[in-house]
Amino acid sequence: MLSAFERIQKAYESDHIAGSWLVSGSYGVGKKDFALKVCSLLLNQEINSLNTFHPDIKWLECGLTEDAKKGIQKNILAGKAVDEEIELARKREITVDDVREGIQFLSLKGGADEWRILIVYLADQMNENAQNAFLKVLEEPAERCVLLLLCQNLGKLLPTIKSRCRQIRLNPAPAEILKAELLREFPAAEDIETVIHLSGGSLGFARDIYKNDGVSLYKKMLSLLKPASRLSSDAVRLFAEELSQNQVSFSLVKSFLFDWLMCQIRETAIVQPFWAEDWMDLYQEINQMFIDIDRIYLDKKQVLMMVFSKIAEVLHD
Repeated sequence: MLSAFERIQKAYESDHIAGSWLVSGSYGVGKKDFALKVCSLLLNQEINSLNTFHPDIKWLECGLTEDAKKGIQKNILAGKAVDEEIELARKREITVDDVREGIQFLSLKGGADEWRILIVYLADQMNENAQNAFLKVLEEPAERCVLLLLCQNLGKLLPTIKSRCRQIRLNPAPAEILKAELLREFPAAEDIETVIHLSGGSLGFARDIYKNDGVSLYKKMLSLLKPASRLSSDAVRLFAEELSQNQVSFSLVKSFLFDWLMCQIRETAIVQPFWAEDWMDLYQEINQMFIDIDRIYLDKKQVLMMVFSKIAEVLHD
């Protein structure tokens, strides 16, 4: 069976590469690296994470917020480096305006026999209007253009978008390969088996765990998963406050929580099927709470405190 990249390579060698490719996979599984590898193939030069700029490559992603743009302009006018005093905040979704930039890029002509590559990172962050606008690109593809849609959650994409793309799924790395890579990058790594388990085979996720003291966060999280009668509200409040101030830490613990909840559902379903329904209902409720953080701008700290409180109500002494 051909690997994901071999499929692209074979299509390129047979002159059938032009078109749209939907590359899906979990967070950190290597979608961006895969896209860079495809760019290197098509443009016949090395394109990597340290050298992503190329006139024939366009990255379509969540644009900068208006405050971030104003901050950049202010720093430029003051003769300062852009990244000295400003965090480049981005919008929560890819909008129609962002898609229009991509359409304009595709309308330009590249050099002789040059490919133009539009990469949507991440396609599931397009809102509905943006997805509808993007459909026009898929329905009327430009010559010598390749569209790479990188996606984490296929369920958020319109069926019409998925049906117009050739799909590639990037799978997590086997445990032994992941372990070897982690030991190469982090020779003094500790708790490596725990990290492999938490990462789900995703090298990118494993890196985030090591770089952000994720194992310590995981252990703190476990220490707070207690029945209501033994739960410390002060400890939960301090932990929630810590996480709400760091987006990466917040995302890590969010993932750890959902993995833990899935374990509770599976284990309870075996010995006490009736209680498993309670865990399933709780999983759906907590998932909606996290969705509402972005949808209606709920406070992260308050959501986390409610999550631990609701888990405590379901746990039994």
